[in-house]
Amino acid sequence: MNSHYHGRGGEMHVQRFKHVDRYMEVFTAAFGEMGLKNLDINANVPEAVVNNQFAIANNTRLSTNNAFLKPIRHRKNLVVKTGATVTKIVISKQEKSVEAVIYEHEKGKERPAYAKREVLLTAGAINNVKILHLSGIGPKAELKKLNITTIHDLPVGLNYQDQVTTGGLAFSINDVAPVSESQIIADFKTWFQSRSGHLASVGIGQVSAFVQLYENSKGPDVEYVLEGNFVRSDKFLLTNISVGVAEEHSLPISYYNLVNVYPVLLRPKSKGKVLLNKRNPKYGRPTIQANLLKENEDIETLVDSIDIALQLLDTKELKKAEIKLAPLDLFPCDRIKNRDQWNCIARHFTKAMSNPIGTCRMGDSKEDSVVDYELRVHGIERLRIVDASVMPTHVRGGIFAPTMMIAEKASRMLVKDWRESKNQFYNGR
Repeated sequence: MNSHYHGRGGEMHVQRFKHVDRYMEVFTAAFGEMGLKNLDINANVPEAVVNNQFAIANNTRLSTNNAFLKPIRHRKNLVVKTGATVTKIVISKQEKSVEAVIYEHEKGKERPAYAKREVLLTAGAINNVKILHLSGIGPKAELKKLNITTIHDLPVGLNYQDQVTTGGLAFSINDVAPVSESQIIADFKTWFQSRSGHLASVGIGQVSAFVQLYENSKGPDVEYVLEGNFVRSDKFLLTNISVGVAEEHSLPISYYNLVNVYPVLLRPKSKGKVLLNKRNPKYGRPTIQANLLKENEDIETLVDSIDIALQLLDTKELKKAEIKLAPLDLFPCDRIKNRDQWNCIARHFTKAMSNPIGTCRMGDSKEDSVVDYELRVHGIERLRIVDASVMPTHVRGGIFAPTMMIAEKASRMLVKDWRESKNQFYNGR
């Protein structure tokens, strides 16, 4: 529809689900009453209520594996090792150049994979830190604490950021009949036969709204993510249920009598860090000090966004559909009222969106960044980082598509560099 923002062709398909249910239309219209137009958020608009676009083909999830890897599995120069754990990158101390990657296929049995040209690190914003620190690349003071020799002092693990939201805000739908087992089986058969019907959707999750809260921002500050859930209780409206129960899925998400509303901070100011596990640096999970809502501006923005979400209850559409605020058990915030209560809820039911970035941020200087604008690690030859960890700040949305964009960009840079500079790289193995 808009060729300036949307291309055609390529490996990854982007589409909307075809199935639209009644409550998707109700919430879309309610956001419309609040002044949001139904627009394509990818077309450079600051605010919109959207029927989201997904990485799907024929109403079926399209993974990066299916889109990019499966079609070229036959290539002789491609070897895929599953069940392998990278433990270290071998770097020449004199030349500060990558020689190999050490990995374990079975625990305790290490193997080298030698690099003829370059190594691309794509383990994500958390595990990149682990691999680089174990390889001697990171803050010198931190590595010294674990008796790791520093090969290159870089701020690896700092600038950790994740988008953040809160639980505790949910709307109940009164007139949804209990879902029977026979109905679900029939819907599954319909989907398997024709990729259509009730299960050819993610329910209310297809709708979200982007809102610009403040005039000085350059785009949306908050995304209202809607998520349906079916709570198995005949006394739902009479009995307080916990926030945890409201978020536990017992049925496919296209069936729901409860709508959780998550106001997501798209560009949070708070930053944290990722460190090695002190007890078991090699095999232990990295330590994440997220510092979510550390900056007061983030908590204020989150509470402001909740105030706007509650205005949905005053719309004609939600009143006509008899959609009300769900009576969740909000202990220990249940005795506080108004804005103070939502401030308490945001701090007690904080949720990270699992979009971590920034720990290997891109930039000019090795003082405050890890990679340059060609994704090459500062001061280390033949090592690039190609994932969301290089993002200096968050995009105003999810990071799935932007991470693929980084990889596409990197592939073009690699081809260009190797065509122009064949003789400048080590080619010995």
